Amino acid sequence: MTPPVIAALLAFATVAAGVGAGWLVMALAARLLPWPEAARIGARTRASLLAQARLAPLSLTLVAVPLVQLAFWRFEPAAAQESSGPVLPALAGVGALCLAVVATRAWRALAATRAVARAWRAAGVRQLLPGWHGRVWVVDTAFPVVAVVGVRRPDLYVSAEVLRACSAAELSAIAAHEHAHVAARDNLTRVLFALAPAAGRSAARLEQAWAATAEEAADVRARATGDGLTLARALTTVARLALGAAAAPPLAMSAFIGGDSLEARVTRLLEPARPAGRTFAGFPASMLVPVALAVAIWGLPAVYDAAEFLVRLGR
Repeated sequence: MTPPVIAALLAFATVAAGVGAGWLVMALAARLLPWPEAARIGARTRASLLAQARLAPLSLTLVAVPLVQLAFWRFEPAAAQESSGPVLPALAGVGALCLAVVATRAWRALAATRAVARAWRAAGVRQLLPGWHGRVWVVDTAFPVVAVVGVRRPDLYVSAEVLRACSAAELSAIAAHEHAHVAARDNLTRVLFALAPAAGRSAARLEQAWAATAEEAADVRARATGDGLTLARALTTVARLALGAAAAPPLAMSAFIGGDSLEARVTRLLEPARPAGRTFAGFPASMLVPVALAVAIWGLPAVYDAAEFLVRLGR
C-alpha cells in the first residue's frame, strides 16, 4: 500500500479508536450519576461537565485524528511501500460506519428542526414579548410551545395559547429563562450531541442529566433577574396547558417545558435561593489544550510508533 492509502486507513481507524475511548469515558460518567457532591458545584458547571462527558467521543476523535496524521506524515518515508494486517482495515471500516451513522442522525435531526421552524414561521405572526430582544413568532399549535430555535440568531416561538394564559410578569420570566439558554449556547450543545458518535444507554443518560441540569441553570439565572415565584407560576401554567396535548418533537431546540421534572423545578424556585455553587467556566475544554500541545510537541514519535504497530498488527 502507498502512504496515502495507509494514511486514509489510519484516519478512519483513529475515528474508531476515539469513539471507543470516548464511550469508556461516557460509561464511567454515567455510572457516577447522580453525583453525591453535585450541590457544591454551580449548575452551569455541572451542565458543562455532563456535556463534555457526552461529547468525549467527538472531542477525543477531533484531537486524535490530526495528531496521528501529523505523526504519520512527519516520520513515514515518502517512498515507503508496506502491506497492512487485517486489523487496520477492520478498524477503518468501523470508523467509516461510525461517521456514516453520525452524519445520518445529525442530518435527520437538523432537517426536522428546520422543517418545523419553517412551518412555524410560515403560519406564525411576529410580535413583541416583554424581556425578549430578538424575534418572536406567535404560533397556533396543539402543544403549548415555548422554544428557542437557532444558534447564531435564535428565534423564540410561543404558542398563542401561552400568551393568552400567562400574565405579563410570567411572560417576562419565560423570556428571562430562554435568554439564559441562549447565553449558555445550549442549542449549540444540542447540535454537538447530534454530531457526537456513540449513541446508547450511557449517551442517553448523560443527555437526560445534561438537559435537567441545563434547565436548572436557566431557572437559576432567570430567578436572579426576577423572582422564583413568578417563574414557578409560569411553569405550572404552561404545564397545565400541556396536559393531554400531543408531545412536542425532541428536536435541536431549547424548550421551556423539558429536562428536569416539573415538581423538582417548582420546588427549587419556591425554596429560598441557595448559593450558586462554584463555577469554573470552560474548565473541561481548557484542560484538553495543554494535553494536546504536550503530545504534539513531545509525543509525535510515540504516536507514529503506535500507528505503525497498528498497521503491522496481524500481518
